Amino acid sequence: MASTSVSVAAFSGEQLAQAAFTAFSNVLNELDGAATRVWAFLPMITARDSDGLDRYMRMNVGRAQAYRAARWPMSFMPAGTCVGHAGDALVVHALAMPGNLRAIENARQLPAWQYSSKFGPSAPPFTRAVVSDHLLMASGTAAVVGEDVVHPNDIDAQWREALGHLAALRASAGARGRWRAVQIYVREKAHISIISRLAHHEFPDQCERVLHAPLCRDALLVEVEAVADV
Repeated sequence: MASTSVSVAAFSGEQLAQAAFTAFSNVLNELDGAATRVWAFLPMITARDSDGLDRYMRMNVGRAQAYRAARWPMSFMPAGTCVGHAGDALVVHALAMPGNLRAIENARQLPAWQYSSKFGPSAPPFTRAVVSDHLLMASGTAAVVGEDVVHPNDIDAQWREALGHLAALRASAGARGRWRAVQIYVREKAHISIISRLAHHEFPDQCERVLHAPLCRDALLVEVEAVADV
């Protein structure tokens, strides 16, 4: 595991993309192998600049460049989570897992790295999940079908959609174990109690935390990540 933190609150546009390149390059080059799982926490994640691009889009430019230039060649994009936070730094954590690796996609979702240009000049470089030997690691999973958000303004429907995607990933990976180490990110404070109740029912002993965090699109209300034994 490698981690870094780069102050980006004052940056926008190409400055932010360059800062992201530096941050992701730093963690990737500290690893002992290719990254398989990456987390990023970006301040003001959906704020837009004078060119109409939001900060998540700008970060993806630098992230994709860092992945292409990484010390360890990547046979596929790592699994990923990126949400906002209230600080002023881009915080990145990366994990390299040993063993036999394979990427898992979801037939109901376009691979994120194939998204159209309406999501920025560089598509988000992550895969929906990664299997390392006997462990399935799901990316942050939300109510996106194809490449578009579904069920806007409906927290219950978005929750069900995310669970459906997680089930599809387990099936594709042939995972036998239940989801565990579940972490949930919720955009609106008013929805935290709702999601906490739903999570307790769905993951009675496996949910580690429910966090209040801005997500990478304004229309997304909830995002879930987890691991399962294969």
